[in-house]
Amino acid sequence: MQFEIITKNSKLTTVLLNILQTEWPEAYGWLTDVIDDWSLIDFPQIVVATENEKIIGYYSLVAKELVKDNHGYTPWLGTLFVREKFRGKHYSHVLIEDACQRVKKMGYKNLYLATEHIGLYEKFRFEEIGLGLYLWGEPTKFYRRTI
Repeated sequence: MQFEIITKNSKLTTVLLNILQTEWPEAYGWLTDVIDDWSLIDFPQIVVATENEKIIGYYSLVAKELVKDNHGYTPWLGTLFVREKFRGKHYSHVLIEDACQRVKKMGYKNLYLATEHIGLYEKFRFEEIGLGLYLWGEPTKFYRRTI
């Protein structure tokens, strides 16, 4: 599997946006906003996973999550997406491990995430560290993985 950080003008960006438009429209809107305002040095990073030139999925690393109080935690695993036709093959694990190695190389000791999925990220060595609210008021749990 290959991993590539996409940029505003990369070919993979266009392909990924086309996929998300039909397969995960909510993420499509977020990603187009990020791409339009690509101004930070380290974050956000949108990392696309491919195999045999086919997009398997992607994840994002962000400095801050869209929560009311992020307690100063950084960086966050912002989104994780594996295309439906590739699910059940442990690709989520591969993407999470790549994310952890990336942030470790950047000098971070922890990776955080906010999610309403209970029992999923614990499989990937994330520990629940608290409760919070997304900016739009939906409850979430905060998780941390020590790298």
